[in-house]
Amino acid sequence: MRTAEIHYGENGHVDVAVPKGTKLEDITKLQSMVIKQINPRGCQACLSGVHFNIREKLEEVIRVDLDKMAVIKNVAAQH
Repeated sequence: MRTAEIHYGENGHVDVAVPKGTKLEDITKLQSMVIKQINPRGCQACLSGVHFNIREKLEEVIRVDLDKMAVIKNVAAQH
């Protein structure tokens, strides 16, 4: 199953991470779906300030313990 990760911040930015090789056509459909979730009644003027940051998912993620500023070993996750 291919999945995308979508994060929406209070600043009006939407971060979209898609699997490597995702087609632009699929990203366009995804954008439409996300906008309906954020603002189901949104008109063009209401949605003009929404910024989309689209990137491919990284192959490996390193988890860091912020209190100790140390890498958490053996917790690398595939994304």
